[in-house]
Amino acid sequence: MATALTIDYSVGDTVYVTYPFPDSLYFTPTSRVVSKIELTAAADVATVSFTSGNQVIDSDSTQRVYLTETLAATAIVSDVVTRSAAAVALDSTTSIASTAGNASTTLGRIG
Repeated sequence: MATALTIDYSVGDTVYVTYPFPDSLYFTPTSRVVSKIELTAAADVATVSFTSGNQVIDSDSTQRVYLTETLAATAIVSDVVTRSAAAVALDSTTSIASTAGNASTTLGRIG
């Protein structure tokens, strides 16, 4: 059974978009003006079109459209960390240390 999709923007709003990897805009929160929102209730997704730039599929589980640049940037960094954590082992002298004082084996965000 589908749940209700939550969207906090409407046509005409300026939003910040995170384009999915490997799009050339993947690392940049991109300002866009919403021109159309097509809801697919059965899948709980919205296809969001803009006055310029490619459309995105937005959902509660894979959010692509944000009201602030900071939220979009945070989502991009979180995605980068998730995608790269398995390939990274940080040095204990420069990384976030565990409570046991051992080196972290994953990336982390301070602050």
